[in-house]
Amino acid sequence: MSGTVSRGREAGRQADAQAAGEARGSRGRRLGGWVAAGLVAVLAAGVASAWRAGAFSPAASREAGQQGAPPPATAAVARRDIAATTPVSATLGYAGSWTVRGQGGGTLTRLPKAGQVIGQGQALYRVDNGSPVVLLYGSVPAWRALDEGVTGADVSQLNHDLVALGDASRSEISAAGWDYFSWETAYGVQKLEENLGVSSPPGSLSLGQLVFEPAALRVAAVTGSLGGPASGPVLTATSDRHVVTIPLDAS
Repeated sequence: MSGTVSRGREAGRQADAQAAGEARGSRGRRLGGWVAAGLVAVLAAGVASAWRAGAFSPAASREAGQQGAPPPATAAVARRDIAATTPVSATLGYAGSWTVRGQGGGTLTRLPKAGQVIGQGQALYRVDNGSPVVLLYGSVPAWRALDEGVTGADVSQLNHDLVALGDASRSEISAAGWDYFSWETAYGVQKLEENLGVSSPPGSLSLGQLVFEPAALRVAAVTGSLGGPASGPVLTATSDRHVVTIPLDAS
């Protein structure tokens, strides 16, 4: 009978130990569940904060992928003209070149200097007792004496010069005809010669008293000489307009 009681007690202890183990396992499972639930809650809160901060945006992904690489260099793009310069040799001079010829008689008594610029209505040089040879503008050269009653292109040039210089009235010249040497033309010639120092101007012009050139001239060289004849080449001249001459290859 004692053996039976011993076996009964052993069986009871085993049952109690099994029950206690099951209870501890149950508490362990509940504690593990609580811990896991807490971790899930913390992880969910972190993901939400990271989402609000933009951690999962495309820019953040690119920045994360570029960490460690230097930023690319940048520069502003500007549109400009492209120019190239090639140094060349050139010569500075004056446009045009011609020879002034005296057409009257007499002796040269006053000559201009090289480099002097002479304009419309001014004396180019003087002959004999200081009589001026005047420069007027026109394309037709002086070829004859001019006096009241004559007509032609040379008279038209003379009339336009007198009006431009203020020595004749435009309306009076126009009324008589631009190509006609009228009394108004004669009066203008007198005023022109008085301005040049002629004491008793006759109002007419003999051959050699004026020179027609297209514009103001610059004396390049004096070919006549004081005391020499007033006929023939007296000086060479250019215009007073600067030009630059550059010898360039066509290619």
